[in-house]
Amino acid sequence: MAAPTASFPDWAELPYDALLAVLHRLDDVDVLAGAGQVCRLWRHAARDEPELWHRVGVRPSHNVDVTSRAVLCGLARAVVSRVAGRCEAFCGEAAVDDSALSLLGHAAPSLKSLRIISGGWIVDERLKLTVAKFGLLEELELSLCVDTYAETCEAAGAACPLLKRFRRSRERFFRWNNTKKADLEAMAIATMRGLRELQLFASPLTYHGLTAILDGCTRLESLDVRHCFDVAMGADAIRARCPGIQTLRLPGDTTADYDLDFSTPTFMTPWEETHDKYYCDWHELVFLSSW
Repeated sequence: MAAPTASFPDWAELPYDALLAVLHRLDDVDVLAGAGQVCRLWRHAARDEPELWHRVGVRPSHNVDVTSRAVLCGLARAVVSRVAGRCEAFCGEAAVDDSALSLLGHAAPSLKSLRIISGGWIVDERLKLTVAKFGLLEELELSLCVDTYAETCEAAGAACPLLKRFRRSRERFFRWNNTKKADLEAMAIATMRGLRELQLFASPLTYHGLTAILDGCTRLESLDVRHCFDVAMGADAIRARCPGIQTLRLPGDTTADYDLDFSTPTFMTPWEETHDKYYCDWHELVFLSSW
């Protein structure tokens, strides 16, 4: 008796609606680097189907063997090239750089949500130019990113009148000796007049920075300043300045429901303030590496 012959499905015959249902369940990196290589029909859907590119997420994938940040950023640029004006939400996690975001600024004029997590060496001076192009932006997140983004925050305050949610989460709280520098971002955030929700995790802002935010962002309904140990302002004082706040998380509140990585706070001066004769500004390293 002959052994049964193994049969394999013809993926090219999959109904188009079913194909889209499959693709919608995949990360965009998987669509681009995996599903798009199955056959001509799948490649066409992965490249040209508008529904796939309304909400874009680029992050390391368990299904695609990509570990190099450079390769991931290259995939992010390839994904951005697919959106063609259709993208309304973009999230890049450990997989975007300045060039990918610059392309996004040209390719997604209708963007409403921009979330950058673990953005590596994304520089404030370049990001501000991109954010200024998103006049319809309603949500902005800059979490676990290295730079200080005062100019980007100021650009968002000026160019994004619909902005309602802003999240700026750092990996660890540091206490700054230079309080003016510690409040740079806070003073810029204060220009985001329409904010309803604000999370500043492990920010070095002080009482003066928080006061500026409460006076400038009078429509706030939710404020999270966990691990911001230099704000020196209690719940009653915060609500007195901004009575509309309904949800308030204070510096010492539990982090059990916090969804990003963080480290134990340190009350020493950060490395920017204590560099020695061997110090080299990382902005200079980024500039030199681009040659």
